[in-house]
Amino acid sequence: MSNFEYYIYLDSKILGTARQITVYFEQGIFSPKDTLILIKKYKHKSAKRIADIFTASCLNFRFISMGDLDNLKQGILFYPFNAQSNVRAVANRKLTHVFITHGESSKISSVKPIIRIYDYVITAGQAGIDRFIAHGIFTQHDIKLGKFIKMGDTFIGKTGLNTLGHGKPCLFYAPTWEGGIEQENYSSLDNILLVAYTLRELASQYRTNEVVIRPHPNTGHRLKNYRQKLLALIRYLSANGLEPAVFTKNFTASWLENLQFKRYNVKKLTDLSSYTARFALCDISAIETQLLNENIPYHLYWDQTKHPNAFVDATIYENTRFVQKEQRFITLTAEQIDDMKFKHYLIDEKINTITLSQRITILLHKIYGGTIL
Repeated sequence: MSNFEYYIYLDSKILGTARQITVYFEQGIFSPKDTLILIKKYKHKSAKRIADIFTASCLNFRFISMGDLDNLKQGILFYPFNAQSNVRAVANRKLTHVFITHGESSKISSVKPIIRIYDYVITAGQAGIDRFIAHGIFTQHDIKLGKFIKMGDTFIGKTGLNTLGHGKPCLFYAPTWEGGIEQENYSSLDNILLVAYTLRELASQYRTNEVVIRPHPNTGHRLKNYRQKLLALIRYLSANGLEPAVFTKNFTASWLENLQFKRYNVKKLTDLSSYTARFALCDISAIETQLLNENIPYHLYWDQTKHPNAFVDATIYENTRFVQKEQRFITLTAEQIDDMKFKHYLIDEKINTITLSQRITILLHKIYGGTIL
């Protein structure tokens, strides 16, 4: 176990978290040759399925106890997700502990105080740092100490869509999940009628009936009826002349859901590269960062009653005509779009000219001294 330079720590029973980690390897950010995934040992049925996910991707992994962690003598331990056991894991001071911030967003779950425990915190850009400061998680002193490392679009993920304009035109809808607790629920599946109406109007405006839906892998984990809401939306779209397709690579559909997909002629997709989004709808989630990075125009769902203070600066957005009481779709102001102010604020551009496979080297220089950029 000590023959690896890098480790990724996972304490979760949610299958979607394992699938999100595989993406880092698919994109070449981490290499299986020098990276070992450490999974907290649980007596739970999800353990075998998580193992199957990593085995299918030919990744090195091991189920461990805290004692196993204590025995590691050197290396960098990356944390894609916060968990209570992370507090115990960072007690091994022979390792360098780095929080990846796997998704840049204004979700309250992105600014939990537990993030203070790590040696370094990765953000996409200055917006992530300012968000931590605004919520009192870190101070200006932490910035001076070099706590933050801006890594551009390294860890923000990709939509998977064709960004060169060569794909089939579509609308793209990527709802987030219902969150681990209700205070962390930002999902637009709460109001499928508003979503359906908005998609119908956009379909008319952009002259396309194709609607590609990419559900969050964790959808329905806390509230099972969110899977039913998704199916109800699909039925509504199909009944109104639209052609829904669902990205199912990281979203395991039940036999009953597959039956519904077949009944309503829903295409099941495992690759989105043959589609180009004319416009997108998303929630307050990491998808917004991906859309910005890929220059895909979008509207953002915001439930102002649930999350009145969701944004550090809400003035960068303006209302669209798609509003139902306090639930609404908002959009970036023309100024923010024209000069890409928010994009460059959210995603630091300096590192984006460097290939993903070389960026861990950049990270090492920033941790251990010396500058490349």
